[in-house]
Amino acid sequence: MRHFNVLDNSELKTFFKYSPAEFNRDTEREMLGLALGAALYTPGSRPDFAAKIIAGSYRRNTFSGLATLMICLEDAVADSDLESAEANVVSQLKELERFSAGDADESPLLFLRIRNPVQLEKLTSMTGSALGVLTGIVLPKVQASELEDFFLALDRASECAGRKLYALPLLETEEVLFAETREQALMEIYSKLRKEKDRILTIRVGATDFSSLYGLRRPAERTIYDVHLIRDCLISVLNKFTKAQDSFIVSGPVYEYFSAETDAWLSSTPEKVLWEEVQLDVLNGFKGKTCIHPSQIAIVNAGYIVSHETYEDAMLILAKSDTFNGILQSPQRNKMNEVKPHLSWAKKIAAQAEIYGVLNEYYKPIDVLNHIRAKQLAKQV
Repeated sequence: MRHFNVLDNSELKTFFKYSPAEFNRDTEREMLGLALGAALYTPGSRPDFAAKIIAGSYRRNTFSGLATLMICLEDAVADSDLESAEANVVSQLKELERFSAGDADESPLLFLRIRNPVQLEKLTSMTGSALGVLTGIVLPKVQASELEDFFLALDRASECAGRKLYALPLLETEEVLFAETREQALMEIYSKLRKEKDRILTIRVGATDFSSLYGLRRPAERTIYDVHLIRDCLISVLNKFTKAQDSFIVSGPVYEYFSAETDAWLSSTPEKVLWEEVQLDVLNGFKGKTCIHPSQIAIVNAGYIVSHETYEDAMLILAKSDTFNGILQSPQRNKMNEVKPHLSWAKKIAAQAEIYGVLNEYYKPIDVLNHIRAKQLAKQV
């Protein structure tokens, strides 16, 4: 699969100097983690997710551009419905295994969000080799004391799956949020996850859970960065896990609003604010974002397209880094490129450019976004 699959070859040539690259669940870990992009959640109680995957529905029309689908057995399922939702997930994964949909080109990467290690052990026993249709397991409400049990359960799940299943730890507990415990909690989690780095695809953050611990809920017109209690925690997470010497990828938190309008594009408040928040995500070092509605997919993924100018600067730095470590004038003659301090940035831009593509000169990500939406709206008419 590749991002922006709704665009045909002619459209790709119009917008992109270098088109987004193909990837699949066997792609190298760091590139795959970057490629997850907009990750859409769906409840584990949904009875038709296997049929939709097999039919390719999650990669077409409203869902165009979706590369990551997360089946949720945690917050999206009421406690009273948990047993039936677990049975449904087991049945659906077995159906996917029978149809070998896990390897289909039109299938999104599939992840399962569980509640705890005990539940993963239970599901492994019930599901067996059908776990092989998954790419990874989302580990919720991570605490350092539980990580060993999580990874032991993940070992057994991977053995049954016949392939390595990645871990996607989710940081959303009060120990991580509250200032008096945050630094110690993050240090302990970081220390344990660093030892398991090759098994971790992305680290995720739960801004909704964080907000609930203070009895807060942001309105639709404000980004998560406006909620300073939550912003400070997110910055601490980024500070701990996005150091250049590590290879962790941290994914941005959900924006829980979407537009009910079918004929508007970046004209409604939810769309405008999500676009603004994605720009702030990119600026601060998040890669990708949790989504709750298919209308958010294109907005999130478009935010990671690399501009022509940014790519030129990064390539100049990389080209000179082996022989020169001083100051370079940018190709656009509008900024200073310093090889030593900008080298790690340039490497990240090169990886991002491979996955999300590089625009032709004079185009901006918003141009691609508007074009994709126009195509989607045309199909609805």
